[in-house]
Amino acid sequence: MTKSSTAAKPRQRAAGAPTGREIKPGVVAFKRARILEEAAALFFEKGYEAATLEMLADRLSATKPFLYTYFRGKAAILCAICELGVTESLAALDRIAETERTSIDLLKASLREVAEIIIARNEYLVVYQREMMNLDRGDAQRILRLRHEFDLRIGKMIEDCVRDGYITVPDAPAMSIWIGGLLSWITYCYRPGSSRSGEAVADQAMKACLRLIGLD
Repeated sequence: MTKSSTAAKPRQRAAGAPTGREIKPGVVAFKRARILEEAAALFFEKGYEAATLEMLADRLSATKPFLYTYFRGKAAILCAICELGVTESLAALDRIAETERTSIDLLKASLREVAEIIIARNEYLVVYQREMMNLDRGDAQRILRLRHEFDLRIGKMIEDCVRDGYITVPDAPAMSIWIGGLLSWITYCYRPGSSRSGEAVADQAMKACLRLIGLD
């Protein structure tokens, strides 16, 4: 045998196996999510001003430099917590809009899924409601723009339902704001471990929103 035939061949990567570059974004996303999860719980329990990065690092069994690897500081962590509910809600509207449903079923599915997001992110939303005054001005304005986009999307769905004859609503944009306000009240009506299940609260919230536009 020749030397070339006996030399060990380089191991080939299995088809579909992720490379280091493919893995890293997932790892970063996971670690950012863990930081936000613990930070939301800490801010919920202590309040934003009383909570410190040292407390957060201790909860994660990490160090402050670890936190700075993923966020610029405590204000950036607060911003990420406060915007998560609305960004996930907008993403849910995008997913549902791609499905084949009637306009009224699209609205129902959207309201139900947003209600479920608010329930799942209960601590995040409570932190936003309590601590929005501590957001940097630019961050607060950006989150308000996202909330306005959400209202516009819901308003458009209501208009589609009016167009298709399911409901009669004279001012869909105004009604969408009332619906957004009603959904935000879920944080006052539900707490993890309460006697009412999250599923029941989501169902009640969706039906209450539908009643606002005259649909039982």
